[in-house]
Order: sequence, then C-alpha cells, then structure tokens
Amino acid sequence: MPFGGGTSKQASSTKPPETMFLSAVRVDSQACADRIIFDFKPANGASPGYAVEYRPADEAQTEDASGNHIPIAGNAFLVVRFEPAATADISGGTLDRTYTGPRTIAPAGMHWVRQISKTGDFEAVLTWAIGLSEKRAFKVTSAPSRLTIELG
Repeated sequence: MPFGGGTSKQASSTKPPETMFLSAVRVDSQACADRIIFDFKPANGASPGYAVEYRPADEAQTEDASGNHIPIAGNAFLVVRFEPAATADISGGTLDRTYTGPRTIAPAGMHWVRQISKTGDFEAVLTWAIGLSEKRAFKVTSAPSRLTIELG
C-alpha cells in the first residue's frame, strides 16, 4: 500500500473551541514507518488544532517565548505546533499537570526519529520539535484527543 505522505506543511482546518491538554507522547516503529503519537485529555470529542512542518535547525531548536537554544539531535527538523493546547490546566485555580512525561525523548529502535523535544508551552501554544536523521515524507492523522505523525 502506498505511503501517501509528503514534505509540505499540514495543518488542521479548524481549532478546538477550548484548550486541549496533552497527556502522553508515544513512539512506535514498524517495518517501514516511524510514528509519534500525541494523546490529549478527552475534550468533548474535539481534535487538536495543529500545524506540522519542516523548519530550519535554528528555528526548530529555539524555545518559544525565551528564545533559548534547545539542542536536538538530527539533520532535519519537523516542528509540531498545537493551538490552543498546554501541558497543564490552571483553569481551576490550581496547577494540574496533564503531561508528566519527559521534556525530551530519545527513542531507541526508530528508523529516522532521533529525538523529540518540547520547545514551547506558552499562552496556549504547545510546540514540539522532532529531530530526524534526514528529511522524510510524513502524514498527519487527527482524531478526537489524538494526533499521529507517521514518517515513511
């Protein structure tokens, strides 16, 4: 079956009506593909608002808001921007961390993915950069409370 991915920017046509809260980042590698799965807390059937695109190394490795450099292993960088989204819910007056996983993931056994790092979580914009060994075609699948990026 053909992969059907490309290297151009892919983005959601709409944004969810309320902030979505990340709960997990998972990876999976099959015979011909790597997958990165972003899971969110259920939000009344909403899918995350996203934009996924290749960015130059200096942009991909810059932390949102602070401008600090974040070193990310790889030769090509796929940046994933979620909006509105966050890793903690402060709406109830207390801090509820919905994502307690690592800020940087260096998965073993992947074909092209070398590192995944959170590069921003500011004003309901959540950004992750995926460092790859080389620029690869990708496709994005969005579902309620989940976004999957497949690299082939």
